[in-house]
Amino acid sequence: MRSWIHHARGRHVRQARVGLGDLREEHISRQGFFGPVAMIYREHGPNEIVRVDGPLVPRRVADTTRVEPSDQFDPRGEPEPMLSNADVSVAISRRAAAMPYAFRNLDGDLLYFVHKGTGMFATEFGRLDYEPGDYVLIPKGITFSLMPEKGESHMLVVESPAPLSLTEHHQTGRHMPVDPTILVLPELCDYGFPQREEHELRVRHRGIHSSIYYRNNPLVSVGWKGDLFPFKLNIRDIIPISSDRIHVAPSAWCTFQASGFVVISFVPQIAVADPNAEELPSYHRNVDNDESVFVHHDEGSSRKPATLSHVPQGILHGADEAARAAFQKRRVPGMRRTLCGVSVDSDRPLIVSPTFEWLSGE
Repeated sequence: MRSWIHHARGRHVRQARVGLGDLREEHISRQGFFGPVAMIYREHGPNEIVRVDGPLVPRRVADTTRVEPSDQFDPRGEPEPMLSNADVSVAISRRAAAMPYAFRNLDGDLLYFVHKGTGMFATEFGRLDYEPGDYVLIPKGITFSLMPEKGESHMLVVESPAPLSLTEHHQTGRHMPVDPTILVLPELCDYGFPQREEHELRVRHRGIHSSIYYRNNPLVSVGWKGDLFPFKLNIRDIIPISSDRIHVAPSAWCTFQASGFVVISFVPQIAVADPNAEELPSYHRNVDNDESVFVHHDEGSSRKPATLSHVPQGILHGADEAARAAFQKRRVPGMRRTLCGVSVDSDRPLIVSPTFEWLSGE
């Protein structure tokens, strides 16, 4: 239950993130942005790190263009895990050739975000063509084959043991930030697959692969009905929930959710116009969530595309004083935020893989 019993002491502002003047505001929150909250006010920037002793690193950044998953070289290979816990796995795929089998994942739902490349997900519901910016959701147990076209391929792959669903934003109604008719469903087609004596279905169950061979191709069907099906959504079709007077918390940008985590879409949008309001995200100590952000593109920023960052829960994050000063100097009403990316925010701490550790530790 929400508590409206709030107290205040010393110097503070009446409206959070507005009219700070020479103060620095640090946001401490439980349960994302929905639990008990405190705002701490300081006269000096709280995120000026000098050094760190111990394993808790405030922020790691990995350049995933340097990741070499086994699916980049071997058609039977797999994506490379980067971050994971019991509720979610975040991996990188750079598949160069089509899966030489039909695939069925019994360990959970799969959500692909296409950073680079085009191709097709051949599914038992029909074909889903993909392009950069697409989210492609393959529910648990659905049979598919990923078939990239020639050229560079780069995808973020989020796996969830619990069902992934679109987030409903009840205050905005059913047509934003995502209108359901924007979703693209598979189209039944004649794949033209060659006849074979047997067709391999590769199944993953509890992390172990088995191959079952069928007389008929498990990807071929003539129709379907129901409310369980794969679909795609391009990030450009997401309408941002924003305000011209105050920076809106990222919880307003959730696109998918499952038990233990959410997937947030950062999309380009008009920045806060009120010069008295903080435009950059506030200094934030998110006590109950790890945050990982994949940069799709960010025009005019130092953030490099295909980088994946990780901030552990309870650790302060937000631009430091130098970045804030530089931004404020060029800030004008009507300017746009340019970040386009995907954030996975988890309730339980994320385990950093050896690959991520190596890439972010150099």
